Amino acid sequence: MKKGIILTLLVAAMSLLASAQGRMEMRFNEVMTQNDSNLVDQTGHRSAWVEIFNRSYGTVGMEQMFISNLVIDLSEDALNGKKAKDYLNEYAQAHPDVLYEIPRGDVSTKVAPRTHIVFFADGESALGALHLSFKLTPGVENNLYLYDVNGDLVDMVTIPASLPANSTYALKADGASELVDGKMNAEAWGVRDGATDATAITPGKYNQGVVNENIEKFAKEDPHGYIISIVAMLIVFSALLMLSILFYLFGKANKAASNSEAPAAAEPTKVAEIQPASGDVNDEAMAAICFALYQHFNSHDEESGILTFDRNAHTAWNDKNSLMRVLPRK
Repeated sequence: MKKGIILTLLVAAMSLLASAQGRMEMRFNEVMTQNDSNLVDQTGHRSAWVEIFNRSYGTVGMEQMFISNLVIDLSEDALNGKKAKDYLNEYAQAHPDVLYEIPRGDVSTKVAPRTHIVFFADGESALGALHLSFKLTPGVENNLYLYDVNGDLVDMVTIPASLPANSTYALKADGASELVDGKMNAEAWGVRDGATDATAITPGKYNQGVVNENIEKFAKEDPHGYIISIVAMLIVFSALLMLSILFYLFGKANKAASNSEAPAAAEPTKVAEIQPASGDVNDEAMAAICFALYQHFNSHDEESGILTFDRNAHTAWNDKNSLMRVLPRK
C-alpha cells in the first residue's frame, strides 16, 4: 500500500515538473497593436491581438499563467511573505488593466505541441479565456510579459511605437526567442505588413514555412515527377516479386516438412501358409485349424486404431413396429 502511494506521488511530481518545463517553452510570437482590417473575434469585432507559440513537443496548459503589459515587482519586499502565485492572483484581481490571469478549466488554453494560441487584447475578459483584461495602445511603445504560475518570467517583448496599423511585430522564425538578462533579443524580431509571402501576417499559423531541403532538391531535379513515379512503381513491383518468391519457398519448405513427417506405409500382413503336417491329420482337425485361422484374421478391424462395424438393419433397435407406442385409451 505504501509503495503504491509513493509511486503515485512520484508520478504526480514528475507530471508537474514536465508541465512546468513545458510552460517555460511558451514564447510571444506575433503582435498587432492596431487591427482595422485583420483578424476578428467570435463576436465579429477587430481588436489588437497577441500570438503565443508553444515550441515544446508536448501539450501545454496555460491556465493560471499571467500576461501583463507592465513588469511586476516580485521582490521579497513586494511579496511581503506571500507566495508569488498568491501575490499575482491578488494583483490581477486588483489591477485587471495591467495583469491578466489565464483562467482554469478552459480547453482553449491548452496548446498542442508546436502550435499557436491567439489572445485578443480588447479589455473584454468576460468574453472568454482568450480575451485579455487590458488593451494595447497604438502609436506608443507597448510591453508584454508572460509569467509562469510561480512568478517566473517566461518571455517578454517590446513592441515599437512606430509599428504601422494592420502590421505586426513578429519573430522571424517561430519561437526563436531567448531572454538575455531579462531582455528580449530584438534582432530575432521584425515588422510584417502582409505585402509579400515573406512578410505575411499569420495569426495562429507559422511565421516561416518549414522547408525540407530534400524535397526542395528533388523538386528542382524532377519538376514533372517522372523519376519519383518510376521509382514508386519499381518499389511496388519489387515488393510483389519478393513476396511471390517468399510464398513459393515457404510452400516448398512446408511440403518437404510434411513428407518427412509422414509415417511409412505399413507392410501388408502376410497370411500364414498352412504347411501340411508330417503326420496324418484328419479332415475334422484341418477344418478346425482353418476355421480358427479365419476367425483370427477376420476378428480385427480393417485399419489399425479404427473400429469397424458392419451395419445390420434387421434389429429390434430400428424396427418401427417395436418403436411405436400404444396410445392410451380414453
